[in-house]
Amino acid sequence: MNKSRFFSVLSIARSEYIRWITNPRILIVGILFIFMRTLAVEPLLERAEKMSVPITVFEPFVAIGNSGILVLLMPCVFLVLISDYPIISGNTLLFVQRTGKINWFLGQLLFIISAIFSYMGTLLIVSIATSKGEFHIEWSETVRLYASRFPNEYNSFASELLPSNLYNQIPLITSVLQTFLLMSAYLFVLVLILYLFKLMSIKSAGVFAVFTIIGLGVATCSLKTDAMWHFPMANTIVWLHYTEILSEPVIPIIRSYLYFAIIITALLIGNFMALKKLQFTNIEQVS
Repeated sequence: MNKSRFFSVLSIARSEYIRWITNPRILIVGILFIFMRTLAVEPLLERAEKMSVPITVFEPFVAIGNSGILVLLMPCVFLVLISDYPIISGNTLLFVQRTGKINWFLGQLLFIISAIFSYMGTLLIVSIATSKGEFHIEWSETVRLYASRFPNEYNSFASELLPSNLYNQIPLITSVLQTFLLMSAYLFVLVLILYLFKLMSIKSAGVFAVFTIIGLGVATCSLKTDAMWHFPMANTIVWLHYTEILSEPVIPIIRSYLYFAIIITALLIGNFMALKKLQFTNIEQVS
């Protein structure tokens, strides 16, 4: 990429990002924060109080990224924030003619990546700030020993947030990184589907497609069928990859990374093919 193209791509991404973070719709993330606090942080804090041992600051984020309800809400909220993109206006048409369609779309991709990392990073920071925990890189005693101390609560909702499939199998920091990366890949797949259908001038079909994928992911994960691995949601939830005690995983997590890599590559190819056919002759084509 030459210098001129690089700055064109960067300019497009920066313009879209500023427009995105200044949109009043961004306030909807606050609703997600409330659910995060209620469904993940508070149950862990209640356990910590009963154990008289603080949790680790990173544990709420792992709980958020492995909760069936929150793994449903996180992509839905992000899709609401991103559903209008790519935004095409009269000024955009002139801008595309000047910079070229490829540069414009590369700028869109850079914007998407920046938006996803900002979204996930904000969730991580908020979960740390509200955790009232200690900075450690190991699982806390509250997580590791609570089930043995209070066996009657073994099948409770809080136990499902951080099941033994996690703390018996992988280090805390590894679970944080895997949760962050896999959820980011999930969001990227959903946005690329939206972009593909919008570039094909059938935006409503894209919205239907992404929410159908989310819904089928929820249904198959709830039933714990083998079919769940065909959908992004199961591949996003880290603890589903591991057994409770045995060292051999249910599905190697590298397989989920390959799953996302293949789908993202296919969607990128599809987007570029749709972009090639798209003529920016009028705003209604992609708006």
